[in-house]
Amino acid sequence: MENNIQPNDFFLLISVGILAMLLFAIGLLVIFFTSQRRLLNEKMQQQALLLKHQEEMLYSTIKTQEKERKRIARDLHDAVGSRLNVILLNLRFLKKQSGEEETIDEINELLVNTVDTTRQISHDLLPPVLDDFGLVAAINELKDNYEKTDLVFDFEAKGAIERLDDNLTELNLFRVVQELVKNSVLHGKASNVKLELETSPPNFQISYQDNGKGVDVKKLKESKGMGTLNIESRLNMCGANIDYESEIGKGFKAIITKTA
Repeated sequence: MENNIQPNDFFLLISVGILAMLLFAIGLLVIFFTSQRRLLNEKMQQQALLLKHQEEMLYSTIKTQEKERKRIARDLHDAVGSRLNVILLNLRFLKKQSGEEETIDEINELLVNTVDTTRQISHDLLPPVLDDFGLVAAINELKDNYEKTDLVFDFEAKGAIERLDDNLTELNLFRVVQELVKNSVLHGKASNVKLELETSPPNFQISYQDNGKGVDVKKLKESKGMGTLNIESRLNMCGANIDYESEIGKGFKAIITKTA
């Protein structure tokens, strides 16, 4: 039988076949990449939900910690502190009635130190001045306490020196400042810290620096220790961000900002 397929028809069939295979391959690639993108989006959504859950858990933990601190501080002040003061008064009365002055003096000194320690612990857990007078007054009191040691603490408040939006924001910022100063003294071995607070409610900026040993900022961000997580979580609750600037041997600096 004579073959009726012409060369042009043959090449057309081949071209159509190649085109069909190309379209099929492109279709497979589109399906593959669409599937991969969908899987990636689902994974990102799961990670976002996980991060949100972790953040909410951390917020809840911080709030629970502060509530417990407040309870313990009040118990120390109202129950333990008041009872120690009663014992101290009775001891002084006993001293007048007894000849054992040396022994009583020793007990009296021990009680006075215990009362002072109890008052300080209660104060550290919940500074009364923070509730009564706000963040600026609380930082000034923190500054005064640290200056009783060898630390030079420079603090300057600028702008509208008034209370911020709510007590929780002021409490979180105070805890952050406490953590920064503690890290400067304990880990940075700093002898001088400088803090500037500028407020324009609801916005604020805190500039903090020390002359300590400094840190590797990259490692600091990667390590995510409890102190760093605590700082960042508290600032997230305030709607604020923190940027670190530091080098080994060149001190530490942090800028905290909130802008509407």
